[in-house]
Amino acid sequence: MSQPAKPACPNFSSGPCAKRPGFSPAEAYKDAPFGRSHRAPVGMAKIRESMALTKEILKIPKDYLVAMVPASDTGAVEMMMWQLLGPRGVTVCHWESFGSGWMTDAEKQLKLPKLRSLKGEYGQLPDLGSIDWNDDVVFTYNGTTSGVRVPNTNWIPDNRAGLTICDATSAAFAMDIDWSKIDVLTYSWQKCLGGEGAHGMLVISPRTVERLESFKSNRPMPKIFRLTKNGKLDKSIFNGSVINTPSMTCFEDYLDALKWAKGVGGLDGLIKRSMRNLEVIQKFCASHPWMSFLAKDPATISNTSVCLTISDLDKGQVKTLIALLERNKVAYDIGAYRDAPAGLRIWCGPTVETKDVVALMEWIDYAHDKVKAGTIKKMKIIVTDGLAPAAIKMLQNAGHEVVKKKLSKEELLAGALAEWDAIVIRSATKITAAVLKATAAAPNSKLRLVARAGVGVDNVDLKAASAAGVMVVNSPLSATNSVVELALAHLLSQARQIPRADRAMRQGKWLKNELTGHELAGKNLGFIGFGRIGQGLGRVAKAIGMNIHVYDPFLPQAVVDGFGATRHETPADVFRACTHITIHAFLSPQTKNMVNTDLIGLMPGVAPDGTKCGNHIVNCGRGGIIDEVAAAAALKAGKLTSLALDVFEKEPCGQTPLLEAERFQGTPHIGASTIEAQNRVGAEIANAVLAALDGAPPPGNLVNKDVQPKFAAPKARM
Repeated sequence: MSQPAKPACPNFSSGPCAKRPGFSPAEAYKDAPFGRSHRAPVGMAKIRESMALTKEILKIPKDYLVAMVPASDTGAVEMMMWQLLGPRGVTVCHWESFGSGWMTDAEKQLKLPKLRSLKGEYGQLPDLGSIDWNDDVVFTYNGTTSGVRVPNTNWIPDNRAGLTICDATSAAFAMDIDWSKIDVLTYSWQKCLGGEGAHGMLVISPRTVERLESFKSNRPMPKIFRLTKNGKLDKSIFNGSVINTPSMTCFEDYLDALKWAKGVGGLDGLIKRSMRNLEVIQKFCASHPWMSFLAKDPATISNTSVCLTISDLDKGQVKTLIALLERNKVAYDIGAYRDAPAGLRIWCGPTVETKDVVALMEWIDYAHDKVKAGTIKKMKIIVTDGLAPAAIKMLQNAGHEVVKKKLSKEELLAGALAEWDAIVIRSATKITAAVLKATAAAPNSKLRLVARAGVGVDNVDLKAASAAGVMVVNSPLSATNSVVELALAHLLSQARQIPRADRAMRQGKWLKNELTGHELAGKNLGFIGFGRIGQGLGRVAKAIGMNIHVYDPFLPQAVVDGFGATRHETPADVFRACTHITIHAFLSPQTKNMVNTDLIGLMPGVAPDGTKCGNHIVNCGRGGIIDEVAAAAALKAGKLTSLALDVFEKEPCGQTPLLEAERFQGTPHIGASTIEAQNRVGAEIANAVLAALDGAPPPGNLVNKDVQPKFAAPKARM
């Protein structure tokens, strides 16, 4: 079976849900009253228009009231439970996670004395015929996490004594609701209309108004729950006023969705769209016996949050299938809810196009066969040098086994990597030719990928990796900003002698007259290497008035011209021209100890403006490019005014002679050590690992492009 076409929109999340077809923020929000008060005439008009359209489309009776309330559907349900429950017994009907949450509220928070729990297991409704209708009844119309809905409301008597409080968040606008059976109904914009979150909707009957005005609860009532004033319903809330400040952008979004809903035939048209989507999955299940609905009774199958089980895959295989769909941008967020049985949850509400559901099911069929056949396999990944927890979670969610474990040099040389499909490293672990040879020689060696969480790969023998069929990927983009900022910090610190000033103050010395620094503006800054990080620093340096000089034999001239930089043919030419040098090259035989006594001796010490600012070098690139012994001697002799290193030939650097120099400032390889960079590095390398293990590493991450991966032919993974 060939790979099917993908859905045009992969958004099948059960909340927030897909935006309406053709949605464009520019078009939808063109009349939004940005910066205006919700109490202004324009704001009130928008709110009233949305409430009127809500009543029209949902066919709400004239004597029912509609309002927007805070805190999404959750806030709407709880505000009514807090204000209405108490004078009668209460039955909470629940058969999935959110309904069970209302039971917890009633039992643990409200501590209702006359409380009955009517529970159904996942996939089943409870015995609704056993309800005592002298009770108030709380229920969920459609179980978003179980895919089980009430087929109708015929089980609710017209002559009931109690009130019905209905959480309809994934039913409103997709299911036909008999309003004579409902006293309170709640929902949120983010479900069937694909709106934005945080705002709840409340619909109440005349019977509910009567209870609000007659029942005086002695429980504390937060302001955002209060619907009455002086014992009477605050009708302003149902006439354009709101309890607290809403987002007018979200209101505009809701209005846009309502107008679209009216345009597709109102409630009847919305229900037809959702039912068509469900029918696609029903036909698929009928012809694929390995997939079935979680709902046991066909009459209770939801047409919005469709929950499915896969009988011939285990839980890990289901996770692998879901991750594969997401990686291939076929479907996002379709895993079963965390409390539900393992399986799929596919949103089929009105904003989802039927053709996309068709394409999704074809892909699920295709992916299922691959997973079942074992061509999509669980991989073993070892992380030796640390990785952001979120990145590890990404790899695990894709169905892979991930282990954090240090490996010694001796273990690596003994072939310890042979049992792993992939290794994720930083700079500490060295993947040498000898390590790769030992790995390949081990029985049943599996290693196929080395992933460097960072830019530099000089701790990996690329030639040996390619010969062994082992791909090497890195994360070249994620740490750029962090390294740029550190290099800039070192430049500024050198210019103003900040480390020396700090040490003196700690010793009780006030060296104000001895610590005269210089400005960076007007000085020549020379770059040895002008890639992403160099260019990032170049933009900042240019902004503060420095002159950019570049040595990079691989750089297109257009980049140099774009910076208005001066290009040099040799590193020596850069050193002759610049009082400030920053290193951004890779370590290679050609760059090893390149910055030596001779190059340092070429630096002018005097800026173009005549300032005797001295000579200053920063290296936040790779250790070993600067001859540290020569640099220490130059500092001692005064030929080099200051040196700032974040990287060293040997790390940890130990007792280097550099530490004896007053104008040396060092940091322990922390260029990428920011919260933001670590999160980005982790996400980038995790995605690169997943893609590489699927047989198609992103071109921007594959380092040894000449490699013929072990598993590339035949292609074992997608």
